[in-house]
Amino acid sequence: MKITKHFKKFLILPIAIIVLGIVFGFVNGGLNLGIDFTGGSIITIDMKGEFDTNVVEDALKNNGMGDSPIVKAGDGYTQAEIRMRDLNDEELQSTTNDAILADLQTTYPDAEIVTVDKVGGVASSELVRNAFLAVAVACGLMLIYIWIRFQLYNGISAVIMLIHDVGIMIAIMCIMQIQINSAFIAACLTIVGYSINNTIVIFDRVRDNLTIAGVKKLPRPEIADISIKETLTRTMNTSITTLIMIVCLYIFGVPAIKEFSFPIIVGLLAGVYSSVFLAAPMWALMADRFDKKQNQAKASGNKKKKKAQKKPAKA
Repeated sequence: MKITKHFKKFLILPIAIIVLGIVFGFVNGGLNLGIDFTGGSIITIDMKGEFDTNVVEDALKNNGMGDSPIVKAGDGYTQAEIRMRDLNDEELQSTTNDAILADLQTTYPDAEIVTVDKVGGVASSELVRNAFLAVAVACGLMLIYIWIRFQLYNGISAVIMLIHDVGIMIAIMCIMQIQINSAFIAACLTIVGYSINNTIVIFDRVRDNLTIAGVKKLPRPEIADISIKETLTRTMNTSITTLIMIVCLYIFGVPAIKEFSFPIIVGLLAGVYSSVFLAAPMWALMADRFDKKQNQAKASGNKKKKKAQKKPAKA
């Protein structure tokens, strides 16, 4: 297993995904932000009985609101809570609401709009700011902790991998134009905590191997490869079992659960990829480069000392 040797090749896939995400972002005008970030309306429609969310989805699509999440609510789950983007026109908003209700009444004649609540975009900016602050503080504290427990280069590599995982999640959401709401922020924070665990397990094995007599004399890239191989079964077992559960939630869950579980699936795959193929090789390459610079500095210092010793003393 020569993962470190092919480190640059393993970088191609994530770089390509992130570049595609940036390109799609420019083409589509950025991320597809939901009402948690842009503001909008939360409309509650009482169906007066059990209902099929597919009927509600069709009514929304017919009126240009197919990207609106639907949640069953109320006693007996007879109400549909619809989160619609802001149309920036009160009259157009009211007309759209009436058209959706009219479509629903063809299947559920007693359906009626119970409440229409406005959601502003001010709270959303604070939510995004706090989320970025939480990720930044978490990464900073992780860097300090890993620096203390392992080496500085372990910490730098781990934090870069966390940024990689979140970057892949954002890129995929941008490419697929999936609507992003507050659930996506929760998914990102979840992946930050989960992904670092896999990386730490590999780094812990690296640290152990650096103390084993027959292994510590090997070049760092070889130590990284050995450590990855020794922890690969554990990484795959934990990741696959978690992935099975999240995929089941996505397949059988309601739209609100799917909104959370899809980015988790993407983040899990990105986290496994970065932990196995990128984290330890990056540490090995950085540590090797640092050692070479130190050796060159020592060699340069020794040459200067020897030259000074060879110079004859002045009479």
